[in-house]
Amino acid sequence: MAFLIIKLKRLKIPEDDIDAFNILSENKIISSSLASKLKNAKGMRNIISHQYGSIDDNIIFESITEELDKNVNEFIKVIKKIKGV
Repeated sequence: MAFLIIKLKRLKIPEDDIDAFNILSENKIISSSLASKLKNAKGMRNIISHQYGSIDDNIIFESITEELDKNVNEFIKVIKKIKGV
């Protein structure tokens, strides 16, 4: 979604997924707080995929069901307000 919004708004091309959230924040499309939370979620995904055997399942479950759900819903609300989407 972040890349689609960047393309739609003709913003600077991000170097990677994390940079996409920075660009959205710099252009006042999402708050810096939400950008930070989404970047952290991306980092969590990397940890899960690369260190699967050494993570605490309870912490991951709590993070996904409580924090990530709120952050994604906030991101979707922002995206729905953008004209042309």
